[in-house]
Amino acid sequence: MDRNGSSSLTHLEGYTNELTTSVKVLSDQLRDAGLQGRSSGSHTPPTGSAAHLAISPDAPYEVQKARRDVLTNIRRLQRLLMGPDDLIQTLASQTQLLACLRWLAEFQVLACIPLNDTVPTKDIADLTGVPETELSRIVRMTSTVGFLAEPREGYITHTALSAPYVTELNYLDAATFLAEIAVPASLQMAAATTAQVQKDDKTGEGSSSAYTLAFNTGNLSFQSACQQRSKLQRQWPAFLRCLGDRDDSVAEVLSRLDWLTLGSACVVDLCAQSTEAATVLADQFSALQFVVQLPVPPDGTENGSSTGTHGGRISVQRRVPGSLQTVKDAAVYMLRTPSPPYSYSLGSSPDDGHRHLAEHILAELRAHLGVLRANAAVTTFVLALRPLPEPGSVGIDVETTACVRDLSKMQLTNERDMRVGEVVQLVDSVQDGVGRLVVVNKLLSPNSATVAFVVKYHFDSS
Repeated sequence: MDRNGSSSLTHLEGYTNELTTSVKVLSDQLRDAGLQGRSSGSHTPPTGSAAHLAISPDAPYEVQKARRDVLTNIRRLQRLLMGPDDLIQTLASQTQLLACLRWLAEFQVLACIPLNDTVPTKDIADLTGVPETELSRIVRMTSTVGFLAEPREGYITHTALSAPYVTELNYLDAATFLAEIAVPASLQMAAATTAQVQKDDKTGEGSSSAYTLAFNTGNLSFQSACQQRSKLQRQWPAFLRCLGDRDDSVAEVLSRLDWLTLGSACVVDLCAQSTEAATVLADQFSALQFVVQLPVPPDGTENGSSTGTHGGRISVQRRVPGSLQTVKDAAVYMLRTPSPPYSYSLGSSPDDGHRHLAEHILAELRAHLGVLRANAAVTTFVLALRPLPEPGSVGIDVETTACVRDLSKMQLTNERDMRVGEVVQLVDSVQDGVGRLVVVNKLLSPNSATVAFVVKYHFDSS
């Protein structure tokens, strides 16, 4: 056996041992939490349906981490052992699974199957107006991953994996977006590159995206289409949430800040979409005071207009993004950037174009340069976002999902996620002749692509 073969065998043994350990940790965590893999909802799959360890997204962090560790180790083994034929088989099966989900959604089959009962396939076929044999073949395919099941020939039932696509429609929205928008656009990526290179050579600029080519929309960008179609406004964020753009991943990283040392200090949540994050932190740290600054609506221009909530510890204001900060005495100014930044990509006029994430961050950093300089010793700016992680800095599943999100943005909007180094350079570029902003710490998790950049004002040496 050559050196490479010996190294691969070492990895095989190591990954196998880590998988065994992670499975035991997950089992112990489930028992300790009293979950034992039960579904969080009222749905209980009938006897005979596909086995599925249903772990609620609301399960304790330790359980979620243990689950992710198991999946990461499984994927590492798959990557180590996968051959060329296996890759094609995987791609083909994923393609057919997506086609089946799209078919089930088109004919509203999932909603017609009782959540807690087994029914004849013929009854569902008659109800939805589809051929029974075709429905049976499609369920046969989806059941290979535990989505729907045929407990016995001629009968169909929901599983713990398929039921949420009925009770929580955001999953069906995400799957539909993937099939109808994301995949057709992704297949035009090469054509978009060719078109952009040719246009760059002639005019010095390129504007065609894979999306505009796939759907022949001309000058109508994906962002403009989102503004015109409420369906896209619902489906695009649902798709991104399934790719890890969730508030709980941001909260996980933010919780690693040393909030207890702040005492009863004030924390300002900038350009927030809601009071949810402040409420979570207020529940965990009872002494902190919060000011949640929501963006001013398109028809308004005034700052201020605050109201008190959460026992008076959370106040809500309206503030124009990028305007000078009126709250001067906060200990922490916190900017969490959703993806997409909804206040810009969906809320602006189509004629204004899409305001890039980097410009949004830069505007907020400049708006807070003065207050950070005035209280440089005690005031901190925390920037939480999901940059494309450095290779190997997170688990393989997180890195894969981050790459999917990055490429999806490129294909749909000609944009991409920022890199960690680019964020640091962006912060370093904000200066005033006396000093500048610097990143003094980066808080991250191996189970999430979210990074919290801790920023402070640094006086230049004379």
